[in-house]
Amino acid sequence: SLFFFCSPAFANETAAGSESMVAHASLLVFQISVILFAAWTGGALFNRFRLPSVLGEVLSGVIIGPFMLGKIPLPAFPLGLFPMTAGFAVSTELYSLAAIASVILLFLVGIETDLELLFRYSVKGLVVGIGGVVASFVLGDLVGVLFGNLLFGRHLGFAHPVPLLLGVISTATSVGITARILSDKRKMDSPEGVTILSAAVIDDVLGIILFAIVVGVIKSGHVVWREVSMISLKAISLWLGFTALGIAFSGHLSRFLKGFKDRTTIAVMAFALALFLAGIFERSGLAMIIGAYVMGLSLSKTDISFLLQENLASLNKFFVPLFFCVMGMLINLREMSDPRILLLGLIYVVFAIVGKLLGCSVPALFMNFTAAGALRVGLGMIPRGEVALIIAGIGLALGAIPHDVFSVAVIMTFITTLITPPVLAKTLDWKAPSLRKNQPPAKVLRQIVYDMPNQETGELLLGKIVTDFENEGFFVYRVEIPEVMYQIRKNDVFITLKYFMDKLVFECSDNDTAFVHTVFYEVIAELEELMSRLEKISNREKIAQNIFCDETGTCKERIKLSQVISPLAVSANLKGSSKSEILEEMITLLMVSGALPADNRAQALKDLWEREKTMSTGMQEGVALPHAKTLAVDKLIAAVGIKNGGADFDSLDKKPSEIFVLTLAPKANQQPYLQFMGEVTKVLVNPENRKRILSSRTNKDLYKAITASL
Repeated sequence: SLFFFCSPAFANETAAGSESMVAHASLLVFQISVILFAAWTGGALFNRFRLPSVLGEVLSGVIIGPFMLGKIPLPAFPLGLFPMTAGFAVSTELYSLAAIASVILLFLVGIETDLELLFRYSVKGLVVGIGGVVASFVLGDLVGVLFGNLLFGRHLGFAHPVPLLLGVISTATSVGITARILSDKRKMDSPEGVTILSAAVIDDVLGIILFAIVVGVIKSGHVVWREVSMISLKAISLWLGFTALGIAFSGHLSRFLKGFKDRTTIAVMAFALALFLAGIFERSGLAMIIGAYVMGLSLSKTDISFLLQENLASLNKFFVPLFFCVMGMLINLREMSDPRILLLGLIYVVFAIVGKLLGCSVPALFMNFTAAGALRVGLGMIPRGEVALIIAGIGLALGAIPHDVFSVAVIMTFITTLITPPVLAKTLDWKAPSLRKNQPPAKVLRQIVYDMPNQETGELLLGKIVTDFENEGFFVYRVEIPEVMYQIRKNDVFITLKYFMDKLVFECSDNDTAFVHTVFYEVIAELEELMSRLEKISNREKIAQNIFCDETGTCKERIKLSQVISPLAVSANLKGSSKSEILEEMITLLMVSGALPADNRAQALKDLWEREKTMSTGMQEGVALPHAKTLAVDKLIAAVGIKNGGADFDSLDKKPSEIFVLTLAPKANQQPYLQFMGEVTKVLVNPENRKRILSSRTNKDLYKAITASL
């Protein structure tokens, strides 16, 4: 009843408010759509030139942002698709989505952190990481102090928010960029590789703690060193306390999440915990990203870590490019073209590079590294990326730094990220040793290799092995690097399975070798039992006959097929009189047509004979369909021939075979092989089609008959 007595004014206000909300939602929908397409385009373009996709996503944001195309009026958008909002470059809604994206990013960074690697190389990583953080922070802060008057016209103190944030931004290392270079050069397990990765973890941890301290100082407004000490103690205590609790109770967290059963739900609830902890840290005066990182770190050693990475991948691909695109939209190119900002940006770049080189390389020299090894470590720590942009974006949102300082941070991030890959790759090619004294690896995994007779057997066993592990409660995560690799995990058991065309390779600890052998033995036994059952329940000859006609004897209608047969791959007068001669003659047809390389002839024949040993491809009514999957070809090819008078091909009806369609399909590439075979048989079951084909007297006539039928 209250609704009917509302005043017209209230109703109008409510309607106006609702209309405003709908308008905001409508604008946001269009904005997200454009951002996703722009971010994907920029990332793909940069990837094509082997540059970090994050830079392409940021550049896309610059182009579509309010300082460039975003302010151009459009139909239904008179202020542009990305207008300035209350003096800020993006709307509250877009910034909120970017904040959620930063939580996702740091949550996944925490999950991907290798705690074992962190602890194993903790001494080297700690020394190198601390050196890099201290030197970078001091030099970054010094840039703001010495050159702040370029932007502000006055001297800034060391504890001023701008120098502090320039120092913190300078500490962040983009380990993903360096890891990609190490992976390409197969140096992930090298001394400098593991040191860089472990130091980068320490670097991120210390950088995040430092960022928490600086945010606390900025939010409190206190710059008295006593207050700074209290904020530092609070930040470190909160971070260490939650991290220790998270790692200690990680097993309980894992069991709690696994109670949701469904894999996707497990991942969603884990992310909900990350959001909850992020909120706690934000309410405690620290940054949300710290809480997200702590939750990820807590779950990194659990058996669901790979499951979380896999099931949050779609969320990651949606939100994270959106985040970097929004960060790009905050960049004012007009400000960046200002000579003062460009100069300060280049000075900041030099200080940032020197900070990491000196801060990381010099300590590495005292940790058994040669000069070449120490240089590689220092170079590997130079690139900045995701965390640097997150910190800069939060600083801008807090009002701690103006747009021009944000632009300076972006210049530093771009240049350090662009110059590092080629320089580091060059030094990794040097023959100079990394260590003065070689050290044995800390941990050796046992390798178990099972050779496979062919690709089909390997794929069959692989699928069954993965299923059996999952039935045992293991979480299986597939990685393409570029070979197929599975990471199999349950509690403290961690097994890696790599699949090659000719073998399956397990890597595990000594304690788990017996378990791996048991799983493989049981899989073999189960498949043998399955094959024996198939022998009892299947009538292969009857199934083969039904390819031509159904069980009632009714044959199927003709269908037109896509052409995969070259005019040079047909013969209206095959000379061979035996199966082997026919196969060799038709393989020669494929070679003459150019479809089959001459060097691959032997491989193709071998695979055809392997298929014939399983069961003859001589069908009935004078038709034979020899076929095989083989490494001899990289695409589907076929040849057609006629043998006048027929030849013995071990056909189902014991009659000579007169029409031969030989098909070769690639093993590596998925192509419609069985579908093509099925379509061929649908045509050849028709007596009129067979009669037309057999009446051909020349290759040209046969090709016309084939193309008219197929």
